[in-house]
Amino acid sequence: MGLLGHFLKGPHPKTTLLLTRAGPVENPEHVLYSHPGLPLSEQGRQALRSLARLARRYPVVQVYAADSLAEAEAARLLSQALGVPFVLLPELRERSWGAWEGQSFAGVQSRFPQEVASWLQDEAGFAPPGGESIREAWERGKKAIKALLGWHQGQAILVVGNCTLNRAALSLALPLPPEEGLRLEQDYARLTVVEFYGEEGVVKALNLDACP
Repeated sequence: MGLLGHFLKGPHPKTTLLLTRAGPVENPEHVLYSHPGLPLSEQGRQALRSLARLARRYPVVQVYAADSLAEAEAARLLSQALGVPFVLLPELRERSWGAWEGQSFAGVQSRFPQEVASWLQDEAGFAPPGGESIREAWERGKKAIKALLGWHQGQAILVVGNCTLNRAALSLALPLPPEEGLRLEQDYARLTVVEFYGEEGVVKALNLDACP
């Protein structure tokens, strides 16, 4: 059943998914990172404190995040500001970069030219050596978010995600394949809001800015 069918049948319980990204992080060398990742910068902490004021507009009952450095710190900060518990889940991690973890794009292009060529040919399906493809991380993220929505039907939750996870979550509401994920920007410490009616989702807002 599509959204029209749900709406014609009358009011339905609404489950609200709030998405954000932890950051900015301490990354002066602009390296690739996933898990355990990099710590929040002081700018990132301040941005998340401002975000908490915006998130208070929603009846958030729980904060979820990956068990990586920046996401875990962000979850603790946001849960304290909102007065709700938080849970860290490895299923919510960024895609694994494998052998490319901690390297810059320039370094990767220099050391792995053939792999980079394959990446350009198949952006969603390519996996770095020892790492994870966008498609694999996408499916992992979708499964994790669907489980959270099932546990919190009729409630509002805040997920501190990342580039890949947030776009995967948005694909539960939009017909967005992994190879087109970059068309939806997900900025640090901004709020994206998706409302679900059963399995049908409506994107209410993208990258809301918590103005000081």
